Amino acid sequence: MSHSKPPHLPAAGAGSSIGAALDKNEKAAEEVKQAADDLAVVHAVLDTKLTRGASDADVAKAVAETDKVEKHLTRSAKALDEVNEALRGEAGPAG
Repeated sequence: MSHSKPPHLPAAGAGSSIGAALDKNEKAAEEVKQAADDLAVVHAVLDTKLTRGASDADVAKAVAETDKVEKHLTRSAKALDEVNEALRGEAGPAG
């Protein structure tokens, strides 16, 4: 499977604001995907453990994992906000 960018998207780098925004957006998207995967694992563990009766240590570990996922998502959301702001600047006034 190829990961090349479609031809209509600007190449990242080369000092391009849009390219830099695209780079940041792609990284944030990967972080969101990773956070979603992490959260799915935490959910599966909680679902299994709570069905069988979880120990306090298991619950504490799951809570710590969800805290890490929340921090990942917060960083990603901030990065996406920065990308959107950069794109707004490049797009100029609406209308």
